[in-house]
Formats: sequence, structure tokens, C-alpha cells
Amino acid sequence: MKDKKNNNIKFGEFVRKTRLKLNIGLREFAAQVGVSPAYISKMEMGDFSPPKEENIKKMAQILKVNEDKLLSLADKISSDIKDIINDKPDLYASFLRRVKAKDVEKFLKDLK
Repeated sequence: MKDKKNNNIKFGEFVRKTRLKLNIGLREFAAQVGVSPAYISKMEMGDFSPPKEENIKKMAQILKVNEDKLLSLADKISSDIKDIINDKPDLYASFLRRVKAKDVEKFLKDLK
């Protein structure tokens, strides 16, 4: 099953492909995340929803991928980002609706 956003790949499918690419076994991965191998298997197959934020962040570290990308594939955002937005929701919502990705990329490049 494919999803239109995030490069057309679902969370579980991405986790499985990345895990296999890194030659990490199912049981080893599950132990490192702190969940059962059955859960990982079902999640990778799309039978279970993605785990909670804490476990997604663990998975990102193990899989050596950006945690925000992995959270996005799970249709979640990091709680620290939520806190920032919740501080001034009107301001950040307006900003995010108006800014273009290329403008943000240029801004970040200029910061360096």
C-alpha cells in the first residue's frame, strides 16, 4: 500500500526496508526498540498502527534516519514542535501556510 505523501511509502514499509538494508533482524530490532517481534512484524505489514513517539524516535536512531521524517511517515509530529506551535498557534499556522519550502531552505542555508 502506498501513500501520496512522503515519497509514496508507508511507515511500516519504510521501517522494514530500512531495517533489512541495515541487516538488522526482526528480533534484534524489536529488542532495541523495547517491543515484541510480533508487534514489529504486524506494524511493518500495516496491520498495526505506528507506535508512540518515543518508540518512533528509538527506531529512527537504530535505523539511522531523521526522526522527524520517520514521525512524518507515521503521520505525527514531535512533541517539542507541537509545544512551539501551541505557544503561538495563530502566528505559526499563518507562517506555515505562507512559507514555501525553497524559502526555508534558503534561509537555513544563509544561517550557516
